[in-house]
Amino acid sequence: MDATHYSIGKFAKLSGIPIRTLHYYEEAGLLCPRRQDNGHRIYGSADLVALQKIISLKSLGFSLDRIRQFIHHRELEMNLAETLHIQQQTLQATRAELDRSLEILRRLLTIVQREGELDHNLMFLLIRNMLQEDKQRSWVAKHLSEQTAAVLFDISQDAVADLDREMLAFVEAVKRLAAGKPDALEAEEMLGCYVQRILDFLDDQALANFAHISEDQHDHLNQLVDIPLDEREVTWLNEALAHYASKFGLPGIDGP
Repeated sequence: MDATHYSIGKFAKLSGIPIRTLHYYEEAGLLCPRRQDNGHRIYGSADLVALQKIISLKSLGFSLDRIRQFIHHRELEMNLAETLHIQQQTLQATRAELDRSLEILRRLLTIVQREGELDHNLMFLLIRNMLQEDKQRSWVAKHLSEQTAAVLFDISQDAVADLDREMLAFVEAVKRLAAGKPDALEAEEMLGCYVQRILDFLDDQALANFAHISEDQHDHLNQLVDIPLDEREVTWLNEALAHYASKFGLPGIDGP
């Protein structure tokens, strides 16, 4: 036994770790205090060193299983640098996920503060779309142009808020106008504004590539973008777009 030893109460006070946590670490195989004949735990200086390792590794995000391997298998210490590097990458990935989640929450709060309460189905559609934005950006960069991808996705928070607002306004307009005819004057005017807005994002390369996108790639894009419209509204929108294109053409794509 170590020359210096402590009861569990004194060890808890010395280390600042609650007795309950010390019991948990023992059950997890991290600490192995000796036992007196009466069954009482006795902690020595080696246990204090082990506890310091546990606290240090736990603060770096290591799992208890991984910490146990470090403490009881000294040969693993030879791979400490590699293990620390892997843990660094893991934490960086976790931080990136947290940053993305915080950004989505910020955007949703901005929308709710501006628009008021959102329909739950619409909110979940927004979340799914936001979670897909990395894949959406990759699709645009690959099939349209990197410049268009940058204009759409590599933008400020204010610009993102504007795009979110425009998307919701478009959805609301379609839902309202779908009660009428797809060739109505108001539908033409609404689509004219949004067609021009979309064209503002496309550079010459994107416009040229757009005409050659395969049906499979169109389907792939549809899988990456959830549109908060029901079947009737989608049918109306397709008919309204077809009427608009036949009457006015799509500037820069297939018309004057």
